[in-house]
Amino acid sequence: MNKDKYALDLERAIFNWYYGGDNAAPESVFNAVANGLNNDMQMIVQIELSEAILQAIGDPEKAKVGDTFSLKEGLPIKFRHIAADEDGHYFIPLFTSQEEMNKGGAYSSINQSLKSLFEAVDNWPDCVGYIINPWDRKLFLRKNYIKMLLAYKPKSHISFVKGSVIDMHVDAIVNAANSSLLGGGGVDGAIHMAAGPELLKECRKLNGCNTGEAKITGSYNIKHADHIIHTVGPVYSGKKEDAELLAACYTNSLDLALENGCNSIAFPGISTGVYGYPIQEAATVSLLAAAKWLDAHPDTVMNIYFCCYRDDEMAAYMAFLRK
Repeated sequence: MNKDKYALDLERAIFNWYYGGDNAAPESVFNAVANGLNNDMQMIVQIELSEAILQAIGDPEKAKVGDTFSLKEGLPIKFRHIAADEDGHYFIPLFTSQEEMNKGGAYSSINQSLKSLFEAVDNWPDCVGYIINPWDRKLFLRKNYIKMLLAYKPKSHISFVKGSVIDMHVDAIVNAANSSLLGGGGVDGAIHMAAGPELLKECRKLNGCNTGEAKITGSYNIKHADHIIHTVGPVYSGKKEDAELLAACYTNSLDLALENGCNSIAFPGISTGVYGYPIQEAATVSLLAAAKWLDAHPDTVMNIYFCCYRDDEMAAYMAFLRK
């Protein structure tokens, strides 16, 4: 099975939740689950092969371990179980992709919509819930959480992550670029190095970028993002225009993300390196710009990550939130 778009969004949200550490908020994961429920997200479920299934397939060679196949309704299917305790209670493992399933070894499987699985969970008294991607960054969904998620309404969310945008699993990462868009130091150089030479080739065709504006490219060798949005922050001068230009970097980047079908985006600290923008002021401008953009797009669900490569960046955001 090709990876379902909504399953990929969930996979990315789970990764970022783990990457964010013990205090990471789960709203982005909730959003991904809810969007999947509303859009027929397909999951992979491991099964035990029965004689009835083998007969339905017709040729046992087509049912070798590790295959994924679809069946007509009405056949008895036994999902694989993972023990939850010694009293016979169990979880049913679900997978967002074949790659995630294969981390635990090859197994026969079928595709099922997450919504149908959620609605069926009470049919099995000894089942306590599901585990999504149990071999790696796992997500436990017990029955009480399943009931909550069936009624959950997705909403935009802002998260703060200690780390680099390059490590984030999102639809778009933002590059704090210079006006040439041809690479530089800091996060700009790191993104070009990670993406590879094809990124530079595309950037050469963009004819640079003005301060406060943004342009979008492919992500190339950065496989866990779909796009790179390049924006040019202001060199700090202490003038009122600095804040306006910095806010425009965030607003224009979010506009580009929305125009290109993104619902998750990761920002670095724009202009806070060699461009000299004071970190506390930059944190205030960036958060207010993001909040204003979300207010202007009430029907859009956008998961926004502010990536803090340095401790003082995280401290600046936390200080603003405590005001």
